[in-house]
Amino acid sequence: MSTRCPLCTELSIQHLFELTKQEVDFHDFPSSAYYKHHKSFNDLEQSALNGCDLCQLIIHAFKQNPVEEDQYFGLSSQDETMSMYEKAKSLEQSDVKVALTSTYPYRDNSSSITIMDTLAVQVGGFMNIDYGDDDVIQLHYEIPVMPLRLVVPPDQPITLKNVRIGISKLDSDLGSQENFEIARSWLQKCQQCHRCCQDNKVPTLPTRVVDVGTPDNDFITLRVVHSHGSQAPFVALSHCWGGRIEPVLTTKTLDTFTTSLPFDSLPANFRDAITITRKLGIQYLWIDSLCIMQDSRQDWEVESKKMAQIYGSSTFTISAFVAERSTAGILNPAPTAGPPPISVPLTMLSEQGEARKLKLEWRHPNDREDLRRLDMACVLNSRGWTFQEFLLSRRHLIYGRHQIYWRCRACQESAEAGILPEGDKRAHSVFDDITAVLDASNASDLSAKSLKREDLFREYYSLVGEYSNRTLTFGSDKLPALSGITQRLHASLGARYLAGLWSSDIRNGLLWKEETQIARHVQPYRAPSWSWAVTDDTIQWDGYTTDYGQGPYDLELVEANVEPKNPSNPFGEIMDARLVLRGRTKKLYRSEQVFPKSYFPGPNHEPSIGDGSWDEPVDGCSRRRNLDVTTALLYIHDVDDVGDDAILSVWRQYDWVEATIEETEIQPACFDQKNEYLALLVRISSKENPFKKDGTVTYKQDDARLMCLALRRVVGREDEVYERVGMLWVRADQWDVGWIEKWELQTTTLV
Repeated sequence: MSTRCPLCTELSIQHLFELTKQEVDFHDFPSSAYYKHHKSFNDLEQSALNGCDLCQLIIHAFKQNPVEEDQYFGLSSQDETMSMYEKAKSLEQSDVKVALTSTYPYRDNSSSITIMDTLAVQVGGFMNIDYGDDDVIQLHYEIPVMPLRLVVPPDQPITLKNVRIGISKLDSDLGSQENFEIARSWLQKCQQCHRCCQDNKVPTLPTRVVDVGTPDNDFITLRVVHSHGSQAPFVALSHCWGGRIEPVLTTKTLDTFTTSLPFDSLPANFRDAITITRKLGIQYLWIDSLCIMQDSRQDWEVESKKMAQIYGSSTFTISAFVAERSTAGILNPAPTAGPPPISVPLTMLSEQGEARKLKLEWRHPNDREDLRRLDMACVLNSRGWTFQEFLLSRRHLIYGRHQIYWRCRACQESAEAGILPEGDKRAHSVFDDITAVLDASNASDLSAKSLKREDLFREYYSLVGEYSNRTLTFGSDKLPALSGITQRLHASLGARYLAGLWSSDIRNGLLWKEETQIARHVQPYRAPSWSWAVTDDTIQWDGYTTDYGQGPYDLELVEANVEPKNPSNPFGEIMDARLVLRGRTKKLYRSEQVFPKSYFPGPNHEPSIGDGSWDEPVDGCSRRRNLDVTTALLYIHDVDDVGDDAILSVWRQYDWVEATIEETEIQPACFDQKNEYLALLVRISSKENPFKKDGTVTYKQDDARLMCLALRRVVGREDEVYERVGMLWVRADQWDVGWIEKWELQTTTLV
């Protein structure tokens, strides 16, 4: 039997809780509001050797945890394999301190916290970093904080002043009766209490669903049924195929599956989804590969248009976050990545003065799981189709590796922590305005929310940027995999849908670029060059700014033609698309020359006028090899034989090497001689409204940028058409109205 040392005996959760009212630091460690434990790490270790079980737990945690580079500022190569125990032993100052904190912070103040679940153990003092001047800056502790979790029985919660103390003990079997009861309680509470999650109508079933029977029946009733428009609650599955699936619904298996669906022959994900659906008392389940005929293009085109209705009206969606393939299973108990967790008992007094039992637990860092980390790293959220499935669904029952989670329009919960506070532990980006559109049953319902169209566009561009980072098995699904969302947005935006863009915000929509490097246009054809869907690279918009209206120099959309592959689905695949635009153009020369330093004056000692981002490099330039030249510099280039100027694009190198005047002389040999380029002014981006009450348009010279597309004439065509190959922006202090008026006003066709 262990004998707890005096310092551990006097350790009081109530006292630590009161200290959080004085100071709380959820990202480091409090500077003064903490409990002073042993005077040195050696004293702590000696107490552990003397039999103190709590000191033994702390020592064990330090021995098992490595010093990770992202935890420890200034980690040397010798420290990379060092344990926190070894690091603590090497410290000159190694006093031990303990504080109560939370792994679910929102702000650095205790009033924002709904759960305190961690005892943070800190050893030693601050690391001093001298930057070479008279001031020495104390950044943070020399060694990372060691988190130990407070764990309580799930049916015996402890609270102090409305703050929950500790997390619930988890059942590692995700298919246990306890976990099903938790999931059932989440669903019931949401249906009964969350007004924002309600849809009072009984949903119309998808064309086909799997009849899983009821908890009172056996699996003999399992079959695919035609709904014929009948109404009933149903569950949808969001999962990762991860390769070929067998069996699937086809024209050959349809008759067999409508009679009997063989449970034992189904992939593990499907068997588990059926079990979950039955356990939660719902009879019907929608699984894509069992409810859409996989050998019928016509059936796929018809059913793929219904994704918004299917996921939007499901009672909830089962989200198999960590199942990498259909055969992986959803309810598998997770293997531990490190040594099994260990714990010691603690006692604290409740607000009513009752002695309450809880445990202090150490768990290996690789076995810790929360919803945000899971959301960022899980395989399901790397796939394209699952993006809209997540947004369209009002409710999600999420299966992680170690526990289950709930996400609905009102809240997010975890099995261990209950309702999750705002902050670092919430899953997925939140698109509030778009979600309001997705959930609205009619126009009057939506109008009551007072949504602004510019806010919807802003969220849409952010949404597309997040979606573009995901992968698709078939590149042709780039637009269809988002069609459930775009279809629902169409009426609210009051615009024509143009292959991922919107006619009423075309000037902003055209101004996309790749996030970090280049945006290669894919083949075979799936989208026009001016649509973000033309690339598989991650794209972004260069900061959405309000379109105040068409200014005198802004682009005008004259005509738009989009030919969908299926005429009945303008939000799906397309065969061809073109825009006819009227705007001001300037001759553009593209050079593969590299200027060594971005701020070094260019030709004739003139500064650059702006920057550019090319979708693709021009092949054959040896000077670009092994150089970080992912963006371009723009200069004014005099065209001697024409008597006019043009825009010249050269590459920018980021190594900040000093350059000579000779190195910035124009090298015509580096020009692309095969292609003809244009800069097309799309809009003048202004933070302030340039439209004045007297009808004039005035741009502040230090505020407005020229936002342009880089166009290349399509070679080998008799008609004069161009394709987008990049984006350019001229800085506010490098242009004036007189220069813009010299640009040629012309009508241009983009394909």
